[in-house]
Amino acid sequence: MSIIDKILGKDDQPRTSPAKPDMPMQNVLDHLAQLGGKPIETLSPQEARLQPTPTDAVKAILRETVKDEDPTLGIQTRDITIDGAAGPLKARVYSPDLTSDDLKPLVVYFHGGGFVIADLDVYDGGPRGVSRFADVVVLSVHYRQAPENKFPAAHDDALAAWNWAVANAQSIGGDPTKIAIMGESAGGNLAVATALQLRDR
Repeated sequence: MSIIDKILGKDDQPRTSPAKPDMPMQNVLDHLAQLGGKPIETLSPQEARLQPTPTDAVKAILRETVKDEDPTLGIQTRDITIDGAAGPLKARVYSPDLTSDDLKPLVVYFHGGGFVIADLDVYDGGPRGVSRFADVVVLSVHYRQAPENKFPAAHDDALAAWNWAVANAQSIGGDPTKIAIMGESAGGNLAVATALQLRDR
């Protein structure tokens, strides 16, 4: 069979139904449904931002099932404001337990959400875990979102956040000579785009 036949759906293989989520993921989906979330495709961006999230569902599961202490609870956090491309941006600093005055490597982190939804709270677990298990300071940045802010607002904010981090790393316990950048989903796009802009300066 040619690739064209496959693209056009002329597949001689028997059709199968979509795979079902594994049990842990199904548990998250069930808890999310219990929290009353509506299908995201039926909501405006503003409504979607107010909905329960998979993070809320995971937290509910953890409250029900986890008996041991969360290993990321030892991370210190503080909310700050940094300079964005067009005004102040909310950010959160995650620091491992500090037992000395030594500066830690710094990671600038951007959350996901399709450039439209989610925030620092929804994506709290990722930077918290990175800080704990990599023994680094993480600066998580909430960039301007669409549709209220048109492209390239989020990308401009990401570059501004990097510049702020380089100039102010020591003020949050970071080593200005050891800075990395990362993100999840849309935030990964911001991290890569920022790295390319920095390369091409």
